[in-house]
Amino acid sequence: MTINEKVNLERLSASLQKCRIHLQRIQYAVSQTEKLFPLEREIYQNLDDAQIGSIDQLVFRFTKLQDELVTNTFRYVLVYLQEDILDKPFRDILNRLERLNIIDSSDTWLALRELRNDLAHEYPVMLEETIDKLNLLFVQLPVLENILITIERLVKQLTNIQ
Repeated sequence: MTINEKVNLERLSASLQKCRIHLQRIQYAVSQTEKLFPLEREIYQNLDDAQIGSIDQLVFRFTKLQDELVTNTFRYVLVYLQEDILDKPFRDILNRLERLNIIDSSDTWLALRELRNDLAHEYPVMLEETIDKLNLLFVQLPVLENILITIERLVKQLTNIQ
């Protein structure tokens, strides 16, 4: 293994550790909120402070996990696989990840990204939309977990080969 490959593997490993921490926090928040889902207007309006805090944690860690995957993990995986990603638009990177079976589809990822952005701009006047987005988030969490597991398996396979 070259020095550059080793450095990139270390960066990828550090990124995966961050992702794993975010996922663990998500799983804890899910354990605190799963009985509330699917959310309905009446349930949402009667949440106590602890429940709101757990839902906020869920949204925050969902956002942080997505950000880490996009900003670092995806790129480090592709660089480690010696893919040319320099100056590539993000959509091309997503398409390559899809072809490598790391993500199910680039369209699904973009929909998750849109969900993340929508949840970041929650407004009290948009109560029904917020509830719908939170319900969608809750059912989409396994998608992110599967992506992380897929990347971890891939890295383990590649490092065992070398």
